[in-house]
Parts: sequence; structure tokens; C-alpha cells
Amino acid sequence: MKIKLIFMVIFTYILLIGCEDNIYKECYSDYHLEIDAPDLLEINGYYRLEFLHDYVQTFSILKAETGSIREHQKLSWMSNKEISIEGIWTNLVNSASYTDENGDAYTVLGVWEEFVGDTITVYCGYEDICFNFVDSLKVIVE
Repeated sequence: MKIKLIFMVIFTYILLIGCEDNIYKECYSDYHLEIDAPDLLEINGYYRLEFLHDYVQTFSILKAETGSIREHQKLSWMSNKEISIEGIWTNLVNSASYTDENGDAYTVLGVWEEFVGDTITVYCGYEDICFNFVDSLKVIVE
């Protein structure tokens, strides 16, 4: 019985403290997150990246729109594929970027020849004072 009471007290405390910050802060409901690959062709929800065989890597810019024009947001990026470079596993996208004055952020996707024929999923996310935002896109390397 004492354990149940202790858990109820802790849960209530966490709930009140967790909500306390949001009571006094304004939430920005006009924020959002939508990522795309503006330089790539999109067909049926999949972007197509043509690998340039004369190069070691092929690059493309990815863009995130947040609507966050009142403040700069730090966005995190990650792909579902990695490559081992001299024994160090490296993600195919830069891991962080910040929004500009228009609420847009950018990163670079870089693929190697061994990814030709693969579909790479890229994830992006950020949080403001009230919400977490996550989006993803899929890139087929041809």
C-alpha cells in the first residue's frame, strides 16, 4: 500500500512539474515540419537520386520547412544507412542544422556507390517549447 501511495505521489509531482512549464509559456501552433529534396525528382512519394559514377560520392541538398520565423530552431537529421570509413560508422546526412529567418533548414545527403539500388530513409526532427516534430522522406539511389 505504501509503494502504491509513493508511486501516486511521484506521478502527480512529475505531472504537475511537467505541465508547469507549459502553463506559463506560449505554444506556437503555426510551427510544423515538412522535409523534401528540392533538387531530386519525386515519383509516388520516393525521391530519385542518380549516382554519378565518375565520382566517389554523389550529393543532394535536403530542405526542412518549419514555419519557425520567430526564432531559430536546431534540427536533427539521420538516415537509416551508414558507411564505415576507416572503421568509423558515418551517417549519410549531416546530423544538425539551424533554421534561417524564413524558418527553413538544410542538410546534405551524400551517398557512395555501394548504395546504388538501395532506398535510404532520412529522418528530421526538432522540438519547440510545446511539441516535437518529426518527418521523413525516402530516396532511391539509381
